[in-house]
Amino acid sequence: MQFTVSINQVKALEWGLNSQQALLFAFVYAAPSWAAPVKTEDGIFFALSKAKIIEELPLLTDKADTAYRMLKALAEAGLIELSSTSNITLFRLTKKAQEWNKKEDGSEKYPNPPKIQGRKKIRSTSEKNPSKVGKKSGVGSEKSPTNQDTSNQDTNQDTSHSLQVGSGEPNQPAGKVVALIPVGADEPRCKIPVDMPGPKDTSCKTYKAWANYAMAYRNRYHAWPVWNAKAGGQLGQLIDRLGIDVAHHVAAFFLKINDARLINGCHNLGDLLAKAEAYHTQWVTNRQMNATTARQQEQTQANINAAHEAADAILSGKGGQRNAFL
Repeated sequence: MQFTVSINQVKALEWGLNSQQALLFAFVYAAPSWAAPVKTEDGIFFALSKAKIIEELPLLTDKADTAYRMLKALAEAGLIELSSTSNITLFRLTKKAQEWNKKEDGSEKYPNPPKIQGRKKIRSTSEKNPSKVGKKSGVGSEKSPTNQDTSNQDTNQDTSHSLQVGSGEPNQPAGKVVALIPVGADEPRCKIPVDMPGPKDTSCKTYKAWANYAMAYRNRYHAWPVWNAKAGGQLGQLIDRLGIDVAHHVAAFFLKINDARLINGCHNLGDLLAKAEAYHTQWVTNRQMNATTARQQEQTQANINAAHEAADAILSGKGGQRNAFL
């Protein structure tokens, strides 16, 4: 089991990762330092089994299918590229992913620990001179083991972390910013303000949907919506359900719906997600549906039903009278 996980919360929020995705990516980011490299037709990948994820991150999940779905989510966010052999999953980091552990000057915030050979040399020296360093600890007595980042002590720790990992293009780029787009339009109506909260990377999976939602939200409520990990996760689910080419249209349209329940909740993302497919239909047809409209249609149908029943009764009555007088 991995003892410590370092999560860059700023990048996680910027990329729209929820807490589980951020935890998994922090683990995956460090994996090339010990995982076995595999040469494929597309270049160098690293072996990472789903069982290894479950073993090292028991707080994340205990199901292989869930672990793989989370890896797919990281791939959709443009952070890793996935491949596979007949029996194991392969991955490599993208260029975007390498920003996870970098300062503004490009240097590493948390450089990798010394190689195992160096630690062995220090340990052997201390055992030769125990009086200088204290008593030798028994097996398993360390409170903070030397290799805290992974329990995989028999993996190849000499694997270079700086191996070339490919072009780093995300699998589903968000494209240029398109904000407040009405049905049938292609160009943005206004420039995205620099003070808009949320992801700033235009290649982020949730960027376009968030920009549309946030701009429409500010136009309606004169304030920015709150951006946090929950919001990023909800937008990710919205995109998964509606598609990345449609979700941003529906997000902007949602803020135009005048429904008492939505207004009372300030058009929060939870309400959008709850009936995402229904709002998609309203966007496609460009027809809003609120409680009043639904009641009107219900009453109209009730009147039609009553008219049909009356007509049937009249026809049935006439038939009875005609038969009686024959």
